[in-house]
Amino acid sequence: MTISKKFMTVIISIILGIGITICAILGYKLTGGLTGTGTGNRLSVLFGGNFLAGGYIQLFTYIAFFWSLFDIIEKRSKIKYEKKSFKKSYLPTNERHLLMATDINDLQFKMGDLEKANKSSLLSTMIKKACVKFRTTKSIPEVIEIISIQTEINKEKAESGQSNIRYLTWVIPSIGFIGTVLGISQALMVANTGDMNIITSTLGVAFDTTLISLILSIVVMWFFHGLQEETDNLHAGIKEYVIENLVNRIEI
Repeated sequence: MTISKKFMTVIISIILGIGITICAILGYKLTGGLTGTGTGNRLSVLFGGNFLAGGYIQLFTYIAFFWSLFDIIEKRSKIKYEKKSFKKSYLPTNERHLLMATDINDLQFKMGDLEKANKSSLLSTMIKKACVKFRTTKSIPEVIEIISIQTEINKEKAESGQSNIRYLTWVIPSIGFIGTVLGISQALMVANTGDMNIITSTLGVAFDTTLISLILSIVVMWFFHGLQEETDNLHAGIKEYVIENLVNRIEI
């Protein structure tokens, strides 16, 4: 993701977070504010309607939530792009089709042309590296080894690219806990006044921040684990495809 895309992702996340917070504030005021009762008032407080009393914590939670969600969507779109390369028939899939030395040369040049035209993919790059290795060593075991090594490199790069998502999935519940600590400290500060309405309201907002953050964290982690599964399947699929349709068909 380029810097401009990252910047736009953050801006859109902020806008969406502010939008939800404004809706919660309006709902809070329309349902009676601090003295309000009922489900509507309770939900508006839960979503950060009591902004000055701690609802601003939910705003930061929403921003982190949408930011991580957009990053996941962007990573999944890249995986979909990589999966399309399997349909381009770079390698023969007919079981009777064997590859000679000249076929390996042609494949290497074809994959190189794709790279020069900025149309390469992880699959085409893997095929090119396997072809180069076979041309230099004429050894099938060494070709399989380079495929395995490159697969691990690709996985490491993918994990590195997901570092921001992992950080945000940690930040979301952490923000909620910070809100709880702040809320409890505020409640203790006003405890000497004896006003139970203020104390219970402050404690309620404090625990609401944790509740919202945990719910959003569960949602994000579900999508993130789905992304990790798709990533692992992609790299395993590339490795299997190249071994089955390139390495196993080479005629020595």
